[in-house]
Amino acid sequence: MRRIYCLAALLLFSGLVSRAETVALWLFDEQEGLYPSCPLSDATPHGLHLILGRGGSIVPGKFGGALGAVEPEDWEPVYEPSSEETCIRFGLKAPELQLGRTVEPLTWFNNRFAALFTNGNGHLRRLEFTNATRTALNLGSDDWTVEFWLKLDERAEGEGVVFEIGSGPRGENDRVTRLSVIPEKNMLRLHNQAGGGMAQLRSEGAIRKGWNHYALTHEEGRLIWYLNGEAVAETSVRLQALPVGEEAYFTVARDGRWNRPLHGAMDELRFSDSVDYTGSFSPPDSYSRLHKAGRKPYALKKGGKLLYPGNRAPSRVVEMGSRKHLFLDDVLLAESDGVRLIPHPARLEEIVLDRGIGWSTVIEGEDGLIRLYGEGAAGVAVWTSRDGLHFEAPDLGSGRANQVIPGPAKAGSVFIDPNGPPEERWKALVGLHDRGGWYIWTSSDGWSFQRSETAALPFWPGSASTLFYDDQRQVYLGHHRSDYGSTPSGRTERYFVRTEVTDLFGAWEFEPTTREKALRIHRERPLKVEQWDPWWLDNGPLAPPGFGIEFPIAMGRDPDLDPVATDLYNTRAMKYPWAEDAYMAFPLWFFHYHGDGPPARQVLAHPSREMGTGMVEPQLAVSRDGLNWIRYPRPAYLPIGDHEGFPVRRPYLAHGMVRRGNEIYQYSYSRASYHDAWTEDAPSPVTHRLTQRLGGFVSLRTPYTGGGFTTLPLTFRGGVLVLNIDTGATGYAQVGILDERGNAIPGYALEDCIYINTNSVAQPVEWLEKGTDLTALSGKTVRLVFHMRGTDLYSLQFVEN
Repeated sequence: MRRIYCLAALLLFSGLVSRAETVALWLFDEQEGLYPSCPLSDATPHGLHLILGRGGSIVPGKFGGALGAVEPEDWEPVYEPSSEETCIRFGLKAPELQLGRTVEPLTWFNNRFAALFTNGNGHLRRLEFTNATRTALNLGSDDWTVEFWLKLDERAEGEGVVFEIGSGPRGENDRVTRLSVIPEKNMLRLHNQAGGGMAQLRSEGAIRKGWNHYALTHEEGRLIWYLNGEAVAETSVRLQALPVGEEAYFTVARDGRWNRPLHGAMDELRFSDSVDYTGSFSPPDSYSRLHKAGRKPYALKKGGKLLYPGNRAPSRVVEMGSRKHLFLDDVLLAESDGVRLIPHPARLEEIVLDRGIGWSTVIEGEDGLIRLYGEGAAGVAVWTSRDGLHFEAPDLGSGRANQVIPGPAKAGSVFIDPNGPPEERWKALVGLHDRGGWYIWTSSDGWSFQRSETAALPFWPGSASTLFYDDQRQVYLGHHRSDYGSTPSGRTERYFVRTEVTDLFGAWEFEPTTREKALRIHRERPLKVEQWDPWWLDNGPLAPPGFGIEFPIAMGRDPDLDPVATDLYNTRAMKYPWAEDAYMAFPLWFFHYHGDGPPARQVLAHPSREMGTGMVEPQLAVSRDGLNWIRYPRPAYLPIGDHEGFPVRRPYLAHGMVRRGNEIYQYSYSRASYHDAWTEDAPSPVTHRLTQRLGGFVSLRTPYTGGGFTTLPLTFRGGVLVLNIDTGATGYAQVGILDERGNAIPGYALEDCIYINTNSVAQPVEWLEKGTDLTALSGKTVRLVFHMRGTDLYSLQFVEN
């Protein structure tokens, strides 16, 4: 009878139904078309992630995806010759064979494994893998269970490896434990060198039909094979764990020499350090919560329809209703005279933390507490404040100080998801810096997050991604950095790609980068297609590639606007919280000194000047739909320069903003050093507070001598027109209301409007006879006409009386 476990053990993490003694669980639910070198997630908190090789592939599985062994295709990769050291590091050339070794070190060219993690192959750039021989994957005399679903090819013959663990060096000795399937004999074979032998178990029934559940248990020297819940064979066996090896490895679906491929598809491979079956049982359902019966994606909250998709006004009447309209652009203007769009930089205020916190996010919780999430001593940490000026690191207990996500999680963004149930209201998209892959993390309170089962995106987390929910388009929209672009000299030009999903959990589908696609885009935006092809060669066979062109390009260098070799480090894109049809981004631009441009520019990078490779600045970009962006490069949103004795040379804006009264607070991780600085004498990084007028990012400005504009036809709902406006002491504004024919409505003519002479974020408009009451015009088609003198107009809104 199957053992019964308490609920607490079943809910080990993030809703995953798994027993507390689960050592590893590979669901193989990654994207079909996944590149070699991308991670295959271990769904347990132990993080024993595998790397997909050229000898493996994600194929349809019993529940979602599955792992299949395939023969690598013939290929002729393109890569630009570089130093021998670089070629070796990225697996493009093998180092010299060590004395006494017979197996060539791993490269892209002999990469035939299906799935692997290893502590060998130190010549390569690789992830920080756990030593397999130091884990409970190293099966020995203790109790354990290995289970998986397997669909063998109908004509499968010969020994096919389920898994092999070795002390290493790989292929140089027989210090291995290997489980294999021999289809034509209906046999499982367990080879354990340390125990001195081999166990073979044979089933009377055929195993080459459809999906079958395999479970192998060991207890006190007794090995039992269960096939689809029935014990079909057992034997006595003497097992012993392998000795710990400094070059230990664990490989799935092929052996350590990449031979004996598993002829079929394997799903949900699970190890546990207990005997989980002791009699007949019903084969388990999926261990993934995504495949549980009745599981439904979130019901997505719906905001108002976009008024200006594509940053364009509707062809007829703007149905404004009671929305606040920020003057981010001139989309609402039909006619204008002497009016300019003016971007307004943030004001740099005091230092709120005497340390830097890396890529960060600011959020205000429902309790009014401001939280700054950023890079802590290990993993993602949080700092809190009531007033936004004085922050502290809370002690969250359990010896974790202010850590909310453990390392190697590092860069990403946090947000409150309006669609999530209470236990998953807080979300984070954070990458595993030394393991690879971007994961969704969930929390009920924002103090402790749990990782999702499978990486949402399988790429290298080279920089912080941003993610937010757009209620007007009902999608989760993310921005992610790609290093696939190329400057004229062939150096990296970074840009950002855009993801859109309606379900955060599971693997997000993508369109693989092909040479044909890359060459097509290369004609419009230079890529490294002639230097690296396929792009996933980028980090070598044991480390995932960065983003390529799997997704649409969201933002990048504009050759008609930006200097050569100026690229994008981050966007910090978000939906503005206090108005509809308004999206903000604060793209961080990096002006490279070296590699491109004239000698007079490149000399700035010379070590004798004690600078570095450049500085960065956040600029302002705005959008009406989150897809099409208008940039305001000057003035910079947060300029470089000295601030109260601190030389700001690299201000990295936090994602998000909070409101206090009529001001918006933002935060900057500020560095005094140049990028790749030649000297280390700059002050340590700090965190600054920034302030911005509520809705004050862009204004319509008229000169001191006067100007004005007329809007497109619009309808509204409400009884009072309220303006966010600054006339200064000697400026003023007046507003008139016209009917559909363009005639002044009696009582609401421009000359009847009482002068607006103020600096206010919510100033009611008033007429001599009518006062502020517009109730009689609510729902009717009208136009607004403005005359302003020496004035900045930030927004308008019709509100109730």
